[in-house]
Amino acid sequence: MNRSLREALVKLEDSGGECLGSRFTPTQKRVLDEFLRRTACVTKLRQGNGFVYRISNSPVFEQHLRELRPDADSANQAHPVRAQNLAFTRSTKGRKSLHARSYRLLKATMPGVTWNSDRELLDLWQLTSIAGALAIDISRNETPLATDRPLWLVENQGLLDDTSWVPEGLHGSVLYYQGQLSERLIEWLCEKKRSPRILIFPDYDGVGLENYARLRKALGDDVELWLMPDWKRKLERYGNSEVWRNNLKYVANAETSLNLDQEPDEVLKLIEALKLSGKALEQEAVFLVTTDN
Repeated sequence: MNRSLREALVKLEDSGGECLGSRFTPTQKRVLDEFLRRTACVTKLRQGNGFVYRISNSPVFEQHLRELRPDADSANQAHPVRAQNLAFTRSTKGRKSLHARSYRLLKATMPGVTWNSDRELLDLWQLTSIAGALAIDISRNETPLATDRPLWLVENQGLLDDTSWVPEGLHGSVLYYQGQLSERLIEWLCEKKRSPRILIFPDYDGVGLENYARLRKALGDDVELWLMPDWKRKLERYGNSEVWRNNLKYVANAETSLNLDQEPDEVLKLIEALKLSGKALEQEAVFLVTTDN
């Protein structure tokens, strides 16, 4: 409510103290009507087929506006976005709250994994051994960082912490993206050929399929959906129907976005198996070994 009221009062002030009702949203009109009944510093007058709002007591109006908006200006533009929000709305999340920088964790899976940055080699394995992982700034699309080894994108931290699941012949780097692929990460991957082989290994559910579809749309054949060994039996044994049901809308989004005629057969088989079983399979199942009981 405070946000709608603040926006309405700012709009009224910016209009010189009088503003047509048609310029306010239904929510703004509702909170403004409540505000004028409570404070009597704004009046509502009939005008033609509509009405206007007018400031009738400026000192009281300005006092209430200061409560909602401590600084009249949107703070110093040199300040971080959330600091500007705090100055303008008393809340870091009061308006657009995306940080200027965005970081992702990157880890090598074996010795010899390097990244190139303007012909300078970055020994990712050495950094992994020392610090556990490297934080890279994906908001800097122009960065020349690239590797000649496979790049894995994983959804859950467990697969970053323990990379024993990475198959022989596909060792390289693992990047942890935490649940949802951000547009920033997709843009970073598109800006430059970061790796000769990009493999996304998500949970096999609606969110995972939609993230794969978004990557396919952006990168085309440069990205692969990796299927863990023995995924069919693992789906049967460890699949979760509640997770699948909770993500059905993302399944529909993925199927709409994907060009199914051009998808690899194994991807189509996975999607069909997930739908027929009504279960999702979380990626940590890669650590489990299925045996016949």
